[in-house]
Amino acid sequence: MPFQQAPKFWLYSHNFTHTGAPLVLGAIALELAEHGWRRRLRIISWGGHHDRVHTKFRRELEAKGLSCSVLEPNQLPPTPKPQDRVLLNSLSLPLAVLNQAFNWLEQSKIQRLDLFAHEAAPNQLLTGEQWPHRLQKLLLANVLQLRVPSLHCLITYQHWLGYRGSALAVQIPQLELIGPQGPLLEQPLPTFNSLRLQLTGMGGDGNKGHSWLLRLVQQLLCLEKPGLRPLELQFIGLESDHHALLDRELRFWGHALLGDRFSWVPHGSRSDALLAMGHANVAVICSRQETFSMVAVEAMALGQPLLRNRSGGWQEQLEAGVNGFDLGETGPDPLPDQVKLLQHLRDPQAITNYQLKTMAQAARAKAEKLTFGGFLNWLLP
Repeated sequence: MPFQQAPKFWLYSHNFTHTGAPLVLGAIALELAEHGWRRRLRIISWGGHHDRVHTKFRRELEAKGLSCSVLEPNQLPPTPKPQDRVLLNSLSLPLAVLNQAFNWLEQSKIQRLDLFAHEAAPNQLLTGEQWPHRLQKLLLANVLQLRVPSLHCLITYQHWLGYRGSALAVQIPQLELIGPQGPLLEQPLPTFNSLRLQLTGMGGDGNKGHSWLLRLVQQLLCLEKPGLRPLELQFIGLESDHHALLDRELRFWGHALLGDRFSWVPHGSRSDALLAMGHANVAVICSRQETFSMVAVEAMALGQPLLRNRSGGWQEQLEAGVNGFDLGETGPDPLPDQVKLLQHLRDPQAITNYQLKTMAQAARAKAEKLTFGGFLNWLLP
């Protein structure tokens, strides 16, 4: 078939930031490129001016030979040909774009549509009863293939859609576990003479749980006694512009509580974040809502046991007592058992350095297991 007539694969992203869903889309694109689709891939973002001017991720993808375009949020995508493939990588795409893609499918202008829904609460993005009914009909017709990142999410989507068939399934997100110093799985394992906690993510609207963690640290500091592991805390990925009021408040209280034992790294590239993560030895995942948490996998690859709540991804990632610690459900304030758990973790008599090193090895093994496979079984069956 002449190249001009060969089917294209359109990949739609809500932006080109160095964050979860766009990074996963980049990984999907690179895997497809390695399997013969490179010249036929078309990646489109609706990040507008910000993506054109500020984001490095688009330029990184273009440097690898991938075709990337940036549209304004009010622009519709080019019309695909009937044999083309289309992947929607988020429910956070402009509603008009989502609606256009589903119209194409319903009108048989494309034969199949793929959707990777990275969002924990679909009903907050696609409001109204028409959306679950619309998607359910397409799933039943087997022309829509919907993937979610975790078992936790799968239950949410099954309930929202009233559908439990095979066209809705879990696809574990995967990224290449390589940082600025080489493969993460080959980095030296951390030591545990001190307890160096890290939480990676922007302050945003408070979803990642920074404030909850600061309140937990505050309670721990009231329980100081000789012989405990020194406590350090690092927030990675905070925004530094004057509009980010919560991030500024988090920095203030971190320094107020811990002084020079608190540090923070501004939001930047994935390489910047991975480099900073390497200074910690325990990763904290305490989001109110989470769909999977790629940061948890990256931290485990670095040999960091997880201190994790039961948000999306915990069933896949956490084996309590083996590669980390189960925080259970996290609410507005830390519970006594959660304070007790972290105090226990600080005590080298209760949890020895040898035990933590064994957990570090188990965390790394879990990360390696989670990144085995890829996306082709879903996209190119």
